[in-house]
Amino acid sequence: MKAEISRRSLMKTSALGSLALASSAFTLPFSQMVRAAEAPVEEKAVWSSCTVNCGSRCLLRLHVKDDTVYWVESDTTGDDVYGNHQVRACLRGRSIRRRMNHPDRLKYPMKRVGKRGEGKFERISWDEALDTISDNLRRILKDYGNEAVHVLYGTGVDGGNITNSNVPYRLMNSCGGFLSRYGSYSTAQISAAMSYMFGANDGNSPDDIANTKLVVMFGNNPAETRMSGGGVTYYVEQARERSNARMIVIDPRYNDTAAGREDEWLPIRPGTDGALACAIAWVLITENMVDQPFLDKYCVGYDEKTLPANAPRNAHYKAYILGEGPDGIAKTPEWAAKSPASRQKKLSSWHERSVQQNLLIFVRVGGHNDIPTASKRPALLPCFPFSPVTSA
Repeated sequence: MKAEISRRSLMKTSALGSLALASSAFTLPFSQMVRAAEAPVEEKAVWSSCTVNCGSRCLLRLHVKDDTVYWVESDTTGDDVYGNHQVRACLRGRSIRRRMNHPDRLKYPMKRVGKRGEGKFERISWDEALDTISDNLRRILKDYGNEAVHVLYGTGVDGGNITNSNVPYRLMNSCGGFLSRYGSYSTAQISAAMSYMFGANDGNSPDDIANTKLVVMFGNNPAETRMSGGGVTYYVEQARERSNARMIVIDPRYNDTAAGREDEWLPIRPGTDGALACAIAWVLITENMVDQPFLDKYCVGYDEKTLPANAPRNAHYKAYILGEGPDGIAKTPEWAAKSPASRQKKLSSWHERSVQQNLLIFVRVGGHNDIPTASKRPALLPCFPFSPVTSA
C-alpha cells in the first residue's frame, strides 16, 4: 500500500515537529535554571565578639551566606545559670551586621588628595598604603623618637576581639614604645582618684550585690551604658533578686537603671554630686556613725592625729566638713540643698575636679571599703586597657 502525503498533512506534521523541538529546546535550560535557584546556598555560622567598644565583648554568632552576614544571634551555650550565665549581647551588638554591611563602610585604603575637610579621597592599593605608613613611621621614629608617636584611644574597636590585646599597642611596643595616655573619656576622673584613695582601680565583683542590703547608684546607669550580658545590668538585677537589696538611684534623669525597679530616686541638680557627698559625710560625722577604727588604721588626713606634725592647722578632711577649715563653711545638708546662682559655677568646678574624690572619701568615712557586701565601685576589668611601655 502506497503512502500518500498531501501538502496539507506535510505542513501539519512539520508544524507539530517544530513545536515539539521548540518545547524541548526551551524546557531543558529552564529546568536547569529552576534547579539552580532551588539549590541550597551554603551557610555557615562563625563565632566572634562585639566590637562596639563598651568593654563587655559579648559573644556573637554570625550567620553567613554568600560571604555576607545576614543575621546575628548571641550566646546560646551552657545552662545560663547564675554565676555562669550566658554572655548575651544587647541590641547594639545584635545589630552589628548593619555596621558590617553598611554601604559607607571602608573596605579598602583611601588616600586624601585634597585639603583637610574637603572630603576628597582616592582609592589606593594595599601595598601602597602599607608602604606609605611604614615609610613615614620609620622616618618619624628616626627623626623624632618614639615619644612622637601617639596611639589614640577610642577607635571603636579598642583591642579588637579580645580585651587588652590592642594590636597597634603591640606593634608600637615592638618598635620600642610610644606616647601612651592616662585615663579615658568615660572614667578619667574616677580612675585617677581611686589610685590615690585606694591604691587600685577596681573593687568588689558586681555579684557581691547578692550579699548586701543596700545598692546606691551614684550617677551609675549600667542599664544604658553596660546593658549587655557581659556588662553590669544582669549582675545587678540577678543579685538583687537574691538579696532583695534596697536600691537608691542618684541621677538628675530618671534613667533605665531605675525604670520602676528603684526603691528611691534622688534627682539632684547636675554638678552637685560632690555637695551631696559632703553633706552625707557631715551627717555621718556629727551623728557619730563613722568607722573610727578603720579610719585610724587605714586613712591619712581624716583628722589631726593622722597628719604630719608640720601640716597646717585644721587642714584635715573632718575640719573641712565641719566648717573648721580655711573656708569656715560647714557642709551641712542645708548648705548642699540651698545652692544660689552665685554658687552654681563653684559647684560645677567641683564636679569637674573633685566630685569623685568626695564620693570616695564618703565611702571611706563609713568604712565601706574592700569588705564583702561593700565596695566603692564594681570591678569592671574589661573597661581598662593595660598600660603599655611608653619609651624605648
